[in-house]
Amino acid sequence: LLAPLAGTAVEPGAALPMMGLGEHVVEDYRALGLSLKRHPLALLRGELDQRRILPNAHLAATPASTRVRVAGLVLVRQQPGTASGVIFMTLEDETGIANLVVWRAVSERFRRIVMGARLVECLGRVQREGEVIHVVAERLIDLSPLLQKLGDPAASARPELPVRSRDFR
Repeated sequence: LLAPLAGTAVEPGAALPMMGLGEHVVEDYRALGLSLKRHPLALLRGELDQRRILPNAHLAATPASTRVRVAGLVLVRQQPGTASGVIFMTLEDETGIANLVVWRAVSERFRRIVMGARLVECLGRVQREGEVIHVVAERLIDLSPLLQKLGDPAASARPELPVRSRDFR
C-alpha cells in the first residue's frame, strides 16, 4: 500500500451492503448498455411465466397462425417509407429475439407503447415466411414498470433500467 500524502487524512473503510444481482444488471446497463451477468428478463421470467409469456426462442417451434404472447426489451423500432405505415419492432428476451409486425391500425391504437415503451408484451399470431418468423401484433402492453423490480427494495425510487433502442433511424 502507498503511504498517505502528507497532510491528508486516511478515511476509514465503509461497510456497504452487497449489491443484488438485479442491481448489478441495472448498473451494467446504465454504464454499458448491456450486462454479461444476466439478461434483465431472466430475472423477471417467473413473472413473465405467470402472464403466460412464451420465451422468444420457442417461436421457432410454434406453428404458423398460433396465437402467442411474447415480450422483450425493445431493441429496434422501424417504419420504412415503403411499408405503408407498418412498424417493425424487435424485442429481446433472455432466449432470443421476436420480430413484430405492427399494422397501422394497431400502431395507432397502441401509439404510446409503440413509440416509448422499453419492455413490451405482445399478443399476436405467428407468421412464417420461409425461415423468417414474425409475430403479427394484435395487442401491446407496456411492461416497462417491471424493470423497476430489478434493483434493490427501494427500486421504485431509483431510475429504471436505461434500455437504449435504435428507433426510426
